[in-house]
Amino acid sequence: MAGLYVAAHEGGWRSGKHAAQWTATLTTHAFPHIGAMPVAVIETANVLATLQPIWATKPETASRLRGRIEAILDYARVQGWRQGENPTRWRGHLDHLLPRRSMIAPVEHRPAL
Repeated sequence: MAGLYVAAHEGGWRSGKHAAQWTATLTTHAFPHIGAMPVAVIETANVLATLQPIWATKPETASRLRGRIEAILDYARVQGWRQGENPTRWRGHLDHLLPRRSMIAPVEHRPAL
């Protein structure tokens, strides 16, 4: 499903590097946990198992990964391959299960030059 999503959207991305980043992030962090699962059976517990190992140590990557998985599962729902709510939805769902990114990696502003 990830390959179908990337193929459908890469024409609208500004560079091929963007598609490579999508694929690399998913291959490294998502595929070991949910890559072989049919999109119709992915649940919140599966998403948490994917995100929790990197949520506190790599918050930017984890946030992007969550958004990418959410986009892929939304794509699957629109195509009719999945029913119900998206288990990667942040607002009103994962925000109750994971700390906000700003709480684990506060923004450090640099002094003006």
